[in-house]
Amino acid sequence: MDAIGLGPGMVVGEVGAGQGRFTVHLAARVGPAGKVYANDIDGGGLAHIRERCQRDGTTNVETVLGRVDDPLFPRDSLDLAFMILTYHHLSRPVDLLKNLAPSLKPGAVVAVVDPDPVKDSDRAGHESTSKEEIEKDAAAAGYELVRLETFLSRDNLFILRLKPR
Repeated sequence: MDAIGLGPGMVVGEVGAGQGRFTVHLAARVGPAGKVYANDIDGGGLAHIRERCQRDGTTNVETVLGRVDDPLFPRDSLDLAFMILTYHHLSRPVDLLKNLAPSLKPGAVVAVVDPDPVKDSDRAGHESTSKEEIEKDAAAAGYELVRLETFLSRDNLFILRLKPR
């Protein structure tokens, strides 16, 4: 969370939140002054997140049922968009990135954590994302790769930002 610059009071859009394994950690980090929009295309996973947040008293999470090509986050709302172990599942990553852009505040970043095809050779080719692949998709969607972090044992952290217009 430090590497992506996540801090108190931020508004985060989590793409592909699933059942909220990371959502609750994001919510704790941004605190009561912040907010997490937990997005997925699976309503069942989002129901699980809502139930868990209610049970745990977490009040700064809002679920968003999206589409495969659009997370449907509110316009101009996000300080940070976050995808963890999700990118390689996207069937239309360029479209999703393009449709994510209107939700980003000026200067916001998109942080993507995904398995490295070399460090995690079991997933290479089918459940991983290479630097070249993310750079190609990012450029096609109007973003640039501004930083690549390789400190994770099996995954890479890609930091994307919209290209200046």
